[in-house]
Amino acid sequence: MKTVSSKAAFWIVAWVLMISLWSSSAPSIVFPVYASQWHVTKAVTTGIFSVYPIVLTLILLLLGNISDYIGRRNTLLTGLASLLLAALVFALAPSVIWLFIGRVLQGIGVGLTAGSGAAALVEFNPSSNKKLPGSVNTITQAFGLFLATIIGAALIKYAPAPLYLSYWVLAALVVLSIILCFFLPQKAESQSAVKRTWKLQGVKVPQGLWGVYALAALAVGAGFANGAVFLSLGAQIARDVVGTQDILVIGTVLSISYLLAAVSATIAGRLGPITSIRAGMVSILLGTVLLVTAAEIHSFILFISSSVLGGLAFGFSASGGIGLAAMNAPASYRVQFLSAVLVVAYLCQGASGYGGGVATSTLGFSSAIWLMAVLVGLIALFTLLFTMKKRKETSVLTANPA
Repeated sequence: MKTVSSKAAFWIVAWVLMISLWSSSAPSIVFPVYASQWHVTKAVTTGIFSVYPIVLTLILLLLGNISDYIGRRNTLLTGLASLLLAALVFALAPSVIWLFIGRVLQGIGVGLTAGSGAAALVEFNPSSNKKLPGSVNTITQAFGLFLATIIGAALIKYAPAPLYLSYWVLAALVVLSIILCFFLPQKAESQSAVKRTWKLQGVKVPQGLWGVYALAALAVGAGFANGAVFLSLGAQIARDVVGTQDILVIGTVLSISYLLAAVSATIAGRLGPITSIRAGMVSILLGTVLLVTAAEIHSFILFISSSVLGGLAFGFSASGGIGLAAMNAPASYRVQFLSAVLVVAYLCQGASGYGGGVATSTLGFSSAIWLMAVLVGLIALFTLLFTMKKRKETSVLTANPA
């Protein structure tokens, strides 16, 4: 089969990453329908939400380097096959146990596509702009979240079979992604990997890059943790401050932050990664203050403002962190280094999402908002201070990437 150019391959990989994030987010907008029709409790919902990042993290830890051996294309195809199975499981789900199975398959699928896709963007980068892969990676994630939320909400409200139709649409898009992937160049089994027998060594931080790794992981982790607060608690806040149970209205309000994440990620592509990280951390700090205030005084304007800052924060912090890692990752350990950053990111996402659900059940909604805002704010503040302390080190590294 004839393969496409590097430029076309770059955008195919970007599409695959967008569909991967769409897949992972698709159940979130349907959870209120499950709760209503299947009487799913908050504790069960939180468990379903948390299975995904746990499995994803395990895949990155165990198989983060698999694409160095079987190639980026084959790894992406395997991940997409798991996402297709997940979509079909959700589309046919007769009971709650199927939802857990679907989330496990989604964790496997995104775990395989995330690291290999991030590395493939670097290798297929059609421009001399080394910041482009990090920005595009974040933009695709933001658009995946946005489309999953807004299209899912519209299908739930206006189309038949609200529990299932969105997954059939998703399955069709995953099939299209699989077809597109067959046109990718079979690239990037690393030379060192070809000479070795494969073994479990999913992540690796090369000597001398621990400072860069810590900053990149903290930045992306803070952005993911902040986004998870909106995913786990945002819908309830939106229902409270907007005063409606209309799923499309709630989805539209929540999708604002995802759309703005794409905007800030685009801007971040023109900034240095350290500047982007700082902008992201400041946005998180301001956004958490507004989120708590909006929940306390039931202010729609403040909630929208916090959503805007939350979206900007995700775009700046994730682009800056992934960009910093991608620019400095040695070619022989690129996918392992990027996977190591993503492990922290998804652990933060899972802990934040699960923590928000547990805190709501045990402490009450108001206390949960306060607790999660303080924890995420502290991570952001620490990361911001870290960028100041590591200013000279990171400036040298970003000026002379590996």
